[in-house]
Amino acid sequence: MSWFKFKLTSESDHVADLTILAPVSGVILPIEDVPDVVFSEKIIGDGVAIQPSTGTIVAPCKCTVREIFNTRHAVVLRTESYGLELFIHVGIDTVDLAGEGFSSTVAEGDLLSPGDPIIKFDLKGIQKTKTLITPIVISSQNNAVIKTIEKLSGNCEAGVTPIIKIDIDKEATKKAQQTPGR
Repeated sequence: MSWFKFKLTSESDHVADLTILAPVSGVILPIEDVPDVVFSEKIIGDGVAIQPSTGTIVAPCKCTVREIFNTRHAVVLRTESYGLELFIHVGIDTVDLAGEGFSSTVAEGDLLSPGDPIIKFDLKGIQKTKTLITPIVISSQNNAVIKTIEKLSGNCEAGVTPIIKIDIDKEATKKAQQTPGR
């Protein structure tokens, strides 16, 4: 299932409608490398993953906290531009830790700027889970129609390095927003 066109590159000077910065420092990986079919088969959306080297998740763009899981291992953000939803999930099977090793100071509805801390986690303490690979998944929940997504690769620094560049089909988005019942 392909929602939009994408390419994988290590660098890009392309100016996109929306640029998503790394929410955690580490190494960017293809979403297909995540050892969980929900992510690797893009069941909930497309994106990238990061093998984290630090224990802090930060805001990857100007956004609002839509949902923070009570176990603090995952967060859903809504981008200020175009209302796209970003799902950031720290590790795989980390829900089984029942919040142990995770903390957060944000609440649903908080407005965040790029680099604002969202979740802190004990990098060594949660290594007992399946993997620390952290998927970052994009979803268009606000009638925004994504034209292209460019996924970057390589090392990344939280709140600094672009990891995804998104172009919006503005005409299709305008039509979708005008369609009754959407």
